Order: sequence, then structure tokens, then C-alpha cells
Amino acid sequence: MKFETIIIGAGLAGVSAAIRLAEQGKDVALISAGRSAMHFNSGSLGLLGFDNNHQPVSSPVEAMESMPDSHPYKRFEAASLTEFADNAADLLRRAGVKTVGNVRENHMRITPLGLCRPAWLTLEQVVTLEALKQLERPHVAIVGIAGFLDFYPRFIAAALEKEGFRCDLLTVDNPDLQRLRKSESEMRAANIARIMEGDALTRFGESVRDVSRDSEAAALILPAVVNFDGDGESLHLRQIVGRDLFYAPTMGVSIPGIAMHTRLMRHFLSLGGRLFNGHRVISAEFNDDSLVAVYTDKLDDDALRADNFIFAGGSFFSRGLVATPDEVIEPIFNLDTLAPSDRSKWFDSDLFGVQPVMNSGIAVDHTFRALRSGVPVKNLYAVGASLAGADSLSNDSGAGVALLTAIAVADRIIKLQ
Repeated sequence: MKFETIIIGAGLAGVSAAIRLAEQGKDVALISAGRSAMHFNSGSLGLLGFDNNHQPVSSPVEAMESMPDSHPYKRFEAASLTEFADNAADLLRRAGVKTVGNVRENHMRITPLGLCRPAWLTLEQVVTLEALKQLERPHVAIVGIAGFLDFYPRFIAAALEKEGFRCDLLTVDNPDLQRLRKSESEMRAANIARIMEGDALTRFGESVRDVSRDSEAAALILPAVVNFDGDGESLHLRQIVGRDLFYAPTMGVSIPGIAMHTRLMRHFLSLGGRLFNGHRVISAEFNDDSLVAVYTDKLDDDALRADNFIFAGGSFFSRGLVATPDEVIEPIFNLDTLAPSDRSKWFDSDLFGVQPVMNSGIAVDHTFRALRSGVPVKNLYAVGASLAGADSLSNDSGAGVALLTAIAVADRIIKLQ
């Protein structure tokens, strides 16, 4: 099978590049090995949350100028960074991912553990500090679910109280939730969301309304266990409860993250894109300094050929990179990688410190073409978390790196074709 572009990896970087190309009428194939890391996303996207001294960043574009030369952002001019970030936000909106926020100033999201951290974009219904400050009075009620262990109302309350909010702590329960709770392994966000439809959603809303009846809170904060794939469920719930609702992310698999990824994938497919779901690329065919074809574990000897390829396989979490006892490798194409040469310098003795190994990744040229034995592969680009210098954890820049590099590479391919 032959395509104009094949993209390996269907996380945020891969599907964004695929959408950008497909919107221009390009023949694109997306290869997905399985569940995306986006399924664990809290509903917020970071462009640059912290600088190299781990201080919160208010203006991400300005702070990017102080990033080390090894960071992927340094391959962009300041003006193009802003342009690509705005293009990324527009792409999300076209896919039905409705967000608040802008590239010029970070806002504060609330993590599942109650920390306030800078963010670039956040899903409209997910709670942010700025949204709460718009309420008529600084008083909220945080509604937990009985027996649900992936949501921490007291932690969230502690963070909001430091910001001057009064917080009521409430707990909701009803027969639908009680049946689900019979097995502790079933009391997870994704499983709760599956029953939140029809009459069960109505009963849940009535239970929330009843338990919060005596609270004078200006708004309620619920765990994000309602389907975010459409607006119907959340709107229906708000009508039943009769006051403003916000959703806080939970630990583990995230309903907002799943919703974002689902909408992006659906948009790609609606544009005529081709998805090879559940396929893992196991080998490749090169001709001199060009990639000719890739082979997956599901297609036997059938090759997938293309004029251009984009590697968006991610970092260690998704096995786009693999750490051996002596080095960090890219296991499919044997691409050049950058990592500390001395393994003893991979890690900081402080568990919560910056871990140098997280800057490891694929070496690329100024156009994000991947290097192989020191030579750029003419038609193979690397984007997202697989890139060297992109420490997404310490800088909270993972989503920004994914989106901006994906769009930059897609635009380059469009221009060259």
C-alpha cells in the first residue's frame, strides 16, 4: 500500500500532523500501536509551564527565549512560535476540542492532587483557577463520589482555600454507583462514565442536587466522570443540578483526555485519513538516505510505502525510546539519539528533581529530519516527545512540543509536495 505520508504513532503529535496534512487533501495513513498517552491527560495542555529553574512561567513565549539550545522550541523563531501555537489551538477547535486559554499568558489548572500549575489550554468544562475567580462569590462545593478512590476533594479544597475560597466538602451516592462499587476494580473514572447516560445520568444529577441543596456555593466541582465526547451529558447535568458545574481531573485514566483524543481521531477519519489501529511497526526498508517502507506486526510481508514518514512514537512511556543498560535507543529505525553518555548521570538523587535522562531523544536537523549515522534521512521526520531536549515533565511542555513540531513538519511536507 502506498500513501503520500505515513505517520507512526497516534498520540497528540501524530494525530495533529495527520489532521494538518489531511485538511490539505493529502493521502495520509496513521499507525497506532494502542492506547495513547493522551488517555491519561488531565484535560489541560502545557506550552511551557516552568523554566529551567523550575519556576512557574506566566508568559510562555517570552520564557522560551531562555530555554537551552537543545530544546525543540529553539528551532523556531519567536514569531513563528506564536503563529504555530495559534494554529494548533485552531486545529483543536476544528476537531471539536473546545478550550480556554491563549499562547500569550498561562492560566492555572488544578491537578488531581490539588496543585495549581500553569497551563496553556484547558477544556472548557474542566476547572481552572481563573474560571472560579469569575464566580459571583468565592464559595464552591467539591462533590466526591462514595468509594471513588481516584479523586481527592480535600487536596483540591486545601489548594483553593489558599487562594481565598470557601470550600464545602460533599459526598454523593445512589443505587447505580452502589452496584458499580460492588467490585473495587470497577470504581474507576472510565467505568463510571460508561453508566453516566440516560436515566442513570438523570439519577446522578438528582443525587448531586439533593446532596448540595443546603450549600450556598456559587458552583459545584465534580470529578470528571461524565462523558466529555459531546456537550449533551454535561448540559443535561447542569440543568438538573441548577447551578454552575466544573469538572476536576481524576487520577489514572482520564475522561477529558480520552475525549480530546477521540475527537481528534474522529476528525482525522472524517477527512478521509486511513488508520491502522493496533499495528506496531517492527521493521523498515531504506534506500540510501531515504526511508522506502515500513512493516507492521499485523500485515506480515505487506509493506506500507510513502513519499514521507513522520515518527511520532513518543518517549519511554510508549516505547518510542528504549533504555538499555548502556544507552538510549530508538528501536525501529536505529536513528541517532542524544543522551548522557555516563549512565550514572542519567538520574538525580532527588526523586522529585530534574532527571537528565528525560532529555534523551532522537537527534534531528533544523527541519526535524531524523539523523541516522549522522546523516539526515531525507523523508523521515521526528516530532513530539521522541525529540531530544524535550523534558516534558520538568518544563510541562509536552503538549506544546507535540503540537508545534507536528504542525511545523506537516507544513513543511505540504510545501515540498
